[in-house]
Amino acid sequence: MVMHTRRMDKTSNIKTSGKLLPESRIERISDDVGLPEKEILSLLKAAMGGDDTPPWPANQRWLLWHSAELIGHVSVQRRWFVVNRRYWEGWHVGGVCIHPRVQREGIGSYLMEQVHAELFSQELRFAVLNCGRHLVRFYEGVGYTRVSDRALYIRNGKLAIDEDPAMAISFRKGFDVTVLRCDTFPFGFDF
Repeated sequence: MVMHTRRMDKTSNIKTSGKLLPESRIERISDDVGLPEKEILSLLKAAMGGDDTPPWPANQRWLLWHSAELIGHVSVQRRWFVVNRRYWEGWHVGGVCIHPRVQREGIGSYLMEQVHAELFSQELRFAVLNCGRHLVRFYEGVGYTRVSDRALYIRNGKLAIDEDPAMAISFRKGFDVTVLRCDTFPFGFDF
């Protein structure tokens, strides 16, 4: 199967703190074709710390570039979740980060709005993510609802509890993400 990379050149400038960032664009990558791994690792390290572990696999990624510098990243994986004895298919959002130099300027909200607009046009009903408690307010501001106070992953073949909350957003009228509420949200495999 041949995978295609689709570039979204949103040359409409990104507004931050009343200023416009010229030469900014969002690039959407499907199935990691043409993945700029070095740039993503550099951004992830700057924004979240970490090591040289390659970026986790994703069905789709949105990369926010300012000139030749990667300043924002969001990835999603299509997954099945078993919540309250029912199967739900949705997006697992991960690796959301903005370069520390330009954080708190509205760029993260802008990037998430662009990602949500595209995911809304696709067939899945919701997206879910796991975030630090200090980020709950940010995610609520871009439309997410807390569905659990902790998350369950399978890491290195073992169950692992993450004490940070799970947040979900609906992409369909009539789909209330509160049906996903549970004690510990089962994310499944962690990469």
